[in-house]
Amino acid sequence: MGIQVRTALCSLLFRKVLKLSPAAMTKASLGNIVTLITKDVQQIRRSMFAFNDIWVFTVVISVTCYLLYARLGVLTFFAVGMHFCIIPIEFFLGKMVTKMRNETSEMTDERIQVSQEVLSATKIIKMYTWEDYFYQKINLARTREVAKMVIVFYLRMILMLLGAISTKIGFYLMIMGYIWMEQPPDASIIFFITAHYDNIVIFFGYLLPEAVGRFAELSVTIKRVNRVLIAEELDQDHQSKQNNVKPYVELKNITVCVGKEEVLSKISFKVDSGLTLVTGKVGSSKSTLLKAILQEYPLSSGEVVCSGTVSYASQHPWCFPSTIKQNILFGEKYNEKRYQEVLKVCALEYDLNLFEKGDETILTDNGQNLSKGQQARVNLSRAIYRQADIYLLDDCLSALDAHVHKFIFKKCIKEFLKEKICILVTQSKSTLTQADAVYVLDKGHIIGSYNPQENTEKEVNNFADTIYKTKEFLIKENGLMESMEVDRFLETEQSNYKNIYEEEMKKGAVDKSVYIKYISYGGGAALFTFALLLIGSKQAAESYSEKLISVWSDDKQKVLNIKANISNIIGQNITQLSTNLTQAEVQAASTFQMYTVMVILSLVLELLKTFAFLDFCKRASINIHKAMIKNVLHSVMAFFDTHFIGNILNRFSQDVINVDENLPFQLLNCLEVAINVGAAATLLMTVNPYFFFYISVTFGVMLLFLKLYLPITRNLRRLEASTRSPMIGHLNAALEGVTTVRAYKAENMIIDEYERHQDVFTSAHYSLLCFKFGMGFYMSMLAGVMVTLVICSFVLFETDATAGSIGLALTQVIYLGALIQGAVRCWADLETLMTATERALEYTGLKSETTQGSVPKHWPKDGTISFQNVSLSYNSTQRILNNLSFQVQAKEKIGIVGRTGAGKSSIISTIFRLYEVDGKITIDGVDIKLLPLKHLRKHLAIIPQDPILFSGTIRSNLDPFGEFQEKDLWEALEKANLKTSITNLDIKVSSYASNFSLGQKQMVCLARAILIKSKIVILDEATSTMDHETENLIQETIKHNFSDSTVLTIAHRLQSILECDKVLVLDRGQIKEFGTPKELLENKIGHFSKMVAQGDMSS
Repeated sequence: MGIQVRTALCSLLFRKVLKLSPAAMTKASLGNIVTLITKDVQQIRRSMFAFNDIWVFTVVISVTCYLLYARLGVLTFFAVGMHFCIIPIEFFLGKMVTKMRNETSEMTDERIQVSQEVLSATKIIKMYTWEDYFYQKINLARTREVAKMVIVFYLRMILMLLGAISTKIGFYLMIMGYIWMEQPPDASIIFFITAHYDNIVIFFGYLLPEAVGRFAELSVTIKRVNRVLIAEELDQDHQSKQNNVKPYVELKNITVCVGKEEVLSKISFKVDSGLTLVTGKVGSSKSTLLKAILQEYPLSSGEVVCSGTVSYASQHPWCFPSTIKQNILFGEKYNEKRYQEVLKVCALEYDLNLFEKGDETILTDNGQNLSKGQQARVNLSRAIYRQADIYLLDDCLSALDAHVHKFIFKKCIKEFLKEKICILVTQSKSTLTQADAVYVLDKGHIIGSYNPQENTEKEVNNFADTIYKTKEFLIKENGLMESMEVDRFLETEQSNYKNIYEEEMKKGAVDKSVYIKYISYGGGAALFTFALLLIGSKQAAESYSEKLISVWSDDKQKVLNIKANISNIIGQNITQLSTNLTQAEVQAASTFQMYTVMVILSLVLELLKTFAFLDFCKRASINIHKAMIKNVLHSVMAFFDTHFIGNILNRFSQDVINVDENLPFQLLNCLEVAINVGAAATLLMTVNPYFFFYISVTFGVMLLFLKLYLPITRNLRRLEASTRSPMIGHLNAALEGVTTVRAYKAENMIIDEYERHQDVFTSAHYSLLCFKFGMGFYMSMLAGVMVTLVICSFVLFETDATAGSIGLALTQVIYLGALIQGAVRCWADLETLMTATERALEYTGLKSETTQGSVPKHWPKDGTISFQNVSLSYNSTQRILNNLSFQVQAKEKIGIVGRTGAGKSSIISTIFRLYEVDGKITIDGVDIKLLPLKHLRKHLAIIPQDPILFSGTIRSNLDPFGEFQEKDLWEALEKANLKTSITNLDIKVSSYASNFSLGQKQMVCLARAILIKSKIVILDEATSTMDHETENLIQETIKHNFSDSTVLTIAHRLQSILECDKVLVLDRGQIKEFGTPKELLENKIGHFSKMVAQGDMSS
C-alpha cells in the first residue's frame, strides 16, 4: 500500500506541475519537485510500515502487560507507567523534528536547484572561471542543509535514547520494586520479567520513538506536497474557443500583469488568415503576447478568442533527450510524405545527412549536441509537422543565417503554411513587405501597425525604416552560415543507446575501497575506531549487566537456601551457616551494586557512542558532497558531453540523500547488531560451551543465505538507483518545455512517458522489498530452529544447570535468534545503501582538467594569438580541426565564418582549453598549455550565443566574487544599454531568469564582458536575439569598449563580418581563406564570395 501511495503521489505531482501557472512555476522549482519525488514521498511508505508496527505491537504490549500483571501485580503499572510519562516528551520532540525537517527540505530544494543550474551551464561557467563561486554557493546551501539535517538527526537520536533509557530504567525499577516488596527473588520470576520486558523494550525503546520521528516527517511531507497541489493553475476563463467555424485569433482589449507590472496593455487585433508579423525592441513583450494567446499568462482584463488548433515554436529552442525524429513527431502519427516535406522546408535534410544515424541521432539535454541553428530548425519542424490551423512562431528564425532564413521563410512560412494562420515574432526587415499584417510592440503597447495590401511600397519602406534604424548595411537580411558546428557528441558512436538514460551499472560486491574511502571522508580510521570502541564498550556493559542479573538471581537463591537450612538445623552448625549467610548477602548486594553501575555506564556510553558516530557520519556526508561537486565542476568537458543531466542530478539527489540520512543509521545499526550477536553468542557459551556447535551451524547457514542474498539485493538496489535517473531527466525536460507541451496539448503523452519510467523504477523497488521480506521469513525459521535446539538441550542433557543459567541461556538464545534475522537484513541493507555511496564516490574520482602552470609577468600584454598546426579530435576517428595555422595581431578584429560543421565553435573551445589539442596555441608568445587554466580563462572574455543568467541578483550575475566597485557595475550596465531597465543591482533573477527576455539576458552577458576589460574578446552571435535599433547601439558599444582588444567574432550577419579587419573562412576544419573582407569579396570564386552570394546580399 505504501508503494501504491508513493507512486500515485509522484504521478499526481507530475500532472500538477504541467498545470502550474507561470507565477507558481517560479516557486515550484525543479529542485523542489525532485526533492518531493525522490525524498519526501518516500516518507509516506516508511510511515505506513511504522503505522503497521505500532498497531501490531499495541496488541502485543497489551497482552504483555496482562501477563506481567498476573505475576507481579501493581508493580507492572509502576514500571510500565514510566514509559507513558515519557510519551508527551517524545511528541514534543516530534514537533521539533517536523519544524526542522521542513527547513531541511527547503535547504535541499535550494541545493538541488543550484546544482541543476550549474549542470545546465557548465561550459559557460568554465569559460567565466566561476567554478569556485558555484562551488561556494552550492556548499553554502549544503552547509545550511547539513546544519538543519544534523539537528533532525540529534532530535531523532534523542527520541531513540529516551526510549532506550526509559526501558533500562523501567527494568531496573521493576527489579528494585520486586526487592522492595520483599518478594522471594525466584530466578524464574526474574527471567519471566526479562523475557516479557523485551516486548516493552522493542515497543517503547525502538518502535514508538521511530514512529514519532516518521510521523513528524510525514506531516512535513504532507504539507510540502499539499503546497504544490494547491498552487495556482493556469486560468482558462479568459479564452473562448469557437468550434466548427473558420479558424481565427482575436484579442479583445487584453491586459496582462506579471506580479504588479503590466507587461501587455489593452492589446486588440484579429487574425483570420495569412501571415501576421509581431516586431519590436528587446523587452517589448512580444513573447508574452504569444503566450497570452496560449493561455500561459492570466489576463487582468479582456478576452482571447482562439478558434482552431494551435501549434507553437518557442523562442528558445526546446529539445528533449530522444531521437531527432521523436523530437519532431512529438507524439503525432508518423506520415512519411509530410515528414519529408517538413525536413525539406525546414532545411534539415543536409544536416541529417551529416549525422551517422540521421534522424535517429539521440539528442542530449536541450539538444546541446546540435548547433543553435539546428536546434531552432528542429524546434520549428516540430511545430510545422503538427497539423494545425494556427501557427505561433516566436522569433524561431533569428539564429539562422540569411540564406537559410530566406529559404525557410519562403518555403516554409510563405508556401507550406500559406493556407494557415501564422503569427510570427521577428526582427527581420525584409519580411515586412511579405506579411499580410504587421504589429509593432513597445513596452507592452501596440505603437504601430500596417497592412501591405492597403499601403504603397514607399509607405511600407518608410514604415520599416521607422522601426529599423540601420546605417550602412541591412543587418538581418544578409549574412553567412550558422555559427556552430556539428557537436562532438554526434561524431561518437551511438549504437549502444538503447536507453538514453542508461548508466553503467557495477556488478558484484561493493569494493572494500568504498568502505575505506567513506571512513577516510568521515575523519579517518582513528575517529571511526573511537566510535567503534564506544559501541563495543556500551554493548560490553549491557551484556555484563545481563550476566550480573543471572549471577544476582543465583546469589539470592543461595541466600534463600541458607536461610532454609538455618531454620531446619539446631546446634553448632548455625554459626557457620550464619557466616555463610552474611557472605552470601554481601555477595548478592555487591553483585546488584555492580549491576547498577553497569546500567548507568551503559546509558552514558549510549549517549557518547551516538553523538560520536553521528559526528563521524556528518563529516563523511559533508566531505563526500564537497568532493563530488568539486570534481564535477572541474571535470573535463567530455564528461558533460556524454552524461545526461538527469543521471548526474540523480547522484546529487537520491544518492546523496541516502548517504546523508539512511546510511548513518543503517551503519550504526549494523555495527551494533554485529557486536550484539558476538556478545549474545559469548553469553550463551558461558552457560554451556557445547552451544558453540549450534551457534556455528546457525552462523554457517546464515553466511550461506548471505552469499545468496547479498548479490541479488545489491544488484536490485543498483537497478533501482539507475531507473530513477529517467524519472528525473524526464521531469527536467518537461519543466523546461512546459509551454510547448501545453501548447500541443501533449500533457497525456508526457504523463504516459513519465509513468512508464516510474513503472520501471517501481518494479525494481518492489522486487527489492519482496526479496528482503522473503529472506526475513527464512531467517525467522532459522532462528526458530536454533531456539528449539537450545531448549531441547536443556530438557535432554542439562541436569545440574542453575535456574539463573537456564534463564540467561533462554533469554540470550531468543535474543540471538532475533539478532540473526536482523543481522542478515541489516548487512544486506548496508550493502545496498553502500551502492549509493559507491555511486556518489564515483564522482569524486572524475578526470579533472589540467590546471597547473606558470604565469609570465605582464601577461597578457597585447592580445596576439597564434595557431600553429592545431588539430582537434573529439574521438580517435575524425578531426574537427585539421592543422590550423594563422596569426591574429594585437587589437585586430577577426570574423570567423563557415558552414555547419566547419569548426568555428571548436576554435573557441581550443582557446579556452575546454579540450586539449595537438599543435600549439600561443597568446602573446606564451603557449596556453603552460598557463594555469584559471588564469588563462580569466583573461578571456566571451559573449555567448545562448545567454544564461543564474538565479540570484544582477550583482551576482555580473560580479560573483565582489571584485568590482558598484560604479563599475553601473557603468557596464549603462554601456550595455541596461541602465534604464535595471534600476537596482540587487534585483532578483528568478529560476531560469524567467523575468528577463532573451535579449536582456544577452545584454547582461555583454555587460560582463565590458566589466573585465580583457585583451581578447570573443563574440559568439552576440546580437542574434536583438532588434535592429538595439543591435546598432550594441555594435557601437562593442567598437568603443573593445577598441584596444583583439576581437574574434563568430556571426552570420554580414554587418558584423564586414566591419572586421580580417575574415577567417573555415570548411570542414580547414582554413580556406584568410584576409580582409574586401580582398575576399573581390575573389569571385572564393568561398567567402560564394557564401555571400548565396545570401543574396544587397548593400
